Amino acid sequence: MDDIERLYSLAGPSSAGRRSLVGRKYSNEKFERLLFGPGDPFCGGVDVTSCEFISCSTDSRFSISKGVKMNSVLFDGIRAPDAMMVSTATVLENIVVRGGKRAAGLWCKPPSEGDASDAILEWSRAGMANVELAIDFSGLAAPDSEVVGIPLSKLKWDPEIHIPVSLSWKDSEHWNDLELSPRSYWRMNLLRLRDFNCTEGVFTAPFPDERNYESKMEELARIESAGILKR
Repeated sequence: MDDIERLYSLAGPSSAGRRSLVGRKYSNEKFERLLFGPGDPFCGGVDVTSCEFISCSTDSRFSISKGVKMNSVLFDGIRAPDAMMVSTATVLENIVVRGGKRAAGLWCKPPSEGDASDAILEWSRAGMANVELAIDFSGLAAPDSEVVGIPLSKLKWDPEIHIPVSLSWKDSEHWNDLELSPRSYWRMNLLRLRDFNCTEGVFTAPFPDERNYESKMEELARIESAGILKR
């Protein structure tokens, strides 16, 4: 089995036992798809260890699904139609995602209700308990990235590009004094946290060419000046 066939065998459900990719390096490859999992850790899980994907691309999905265990993997400058979709029903350790504004963004979310079994969720929680660094995306400048469902203590980001948002903002005595619009970008991020049943997450700061950029940044400055945001 060559490298590409081995990589593609990691995508989709399997009852053939654990599948693995170890020590592989891909550079300037165009893939039909970049999918890891889904897997079931107890019968057909997916292990990816010490691999690199540099300046690669796909015209299809780019995702890490439930049941994947990934350690020491680099994704550098990946091009894809959508963001890199990452399920938190995984075990991630020392994953590095970086790239410029044209690289695929990073969207990390808890699975939807019923999408992952209780056994996989417990496996993920147990595996992540001893992880010090899950994802380092401090070198990712892509817009519209957000990482929700992994403790901030296990993440590394660039405070000039990425903003840590917490539901505790609303507990500040100064929150109501800010008089943010009901459709404020920052209020919307708080709603996203609530929808995912998470208390905190990291969101990419607005880019200058975004709609209402000035008002978003003005509100951010007020939040920070009030001592609510601590980068």
